[in-house]
Amino acid sequence: MAKKPPSVLIVDDEPLARSRLKALCERTRLFGEMELANGGRQAVEKIRQRQPDIVLLDVDMPDYSGLKVAEFCQGLARMPEIIFTTAHSTYAVQAFRLEATDYLLKPVKESLLREAVERAIANRARGATDREPDIAKRLWVQDGTGALQLNVADIQWVEAERDYMRLYLPGRSYLVHQSMRSLERQLPDSLFVRVHRSTIVRRDCIAEVRRKGRKRFVILQDGGQLPIGPRYADRITATAQTGRLGGSETVTE
Repeated sequence: MAKKPPSVLIVDDEPLARSRLKALCERTRLFGEMELANGGRQAVEKIRQRQPDIVLLDVDMPDYSGLKVAEFCQGLARMPEIIFTTAHSTYAVQAFRLEATDYLLKPVKESLLREAVERAIANRARGATDREPDIAKRLWVQDGTGALQLNVADIQWVEAERDYMRLYLPGRSYLVHQSMRSLERQLPDSLFVRVHRSTIVRRDCIAEVRRKGRKRFVILQDGGQLPIGPRYADRITATAQTGRLGGSETVTE
């Protein structure tokens, strides 16, 4: 049985740019369902409703920027592959920190679009088939004297630090050069939970979920406090109520 071609959402506030990208996508013959959004706000709604496989995303838009849309996508259980299409090269570093598949400058060339889309399709295929084998029991890290292996179960929490991830263990921490998305795929869901686009926490290290006004935090067993990102708040609170976190209820101050 042939695989279903991926769906795509084309996001750009300029009508001509949307039309041109749509025509390019049609010429590649790589896509199934196509949707258009005239800005970041509409893109967020369509991503919620339609759950596209791939998003072609402009950066500079008057309502929500493409970077803000990409941040929203990081909180989704099923994150689309994002290919930025923009006239500005200055956002490339931020885009790749948000785990973009590619960053194409306008006017987008058909050959480069095809390469980016094929890469996105391959990424989704790996995500579907390799999720379980990728889960690690140990991770290699560098310290002052060389490389050593860490037991994944010893990691208390993880925080993004520019182009690195900092792994916190009792009394020490280590940097690894890896994206948050890649590292999250290796950490077992039964042990870890993502609470922020920049933070993953081991479930049994969480003492409680605390609310202060509109902000929410996880309180660690050692008294430390980590913010919960707005995109993760409802899921973390619901998970706490089921007893799958160290804490059982949200404490409101």
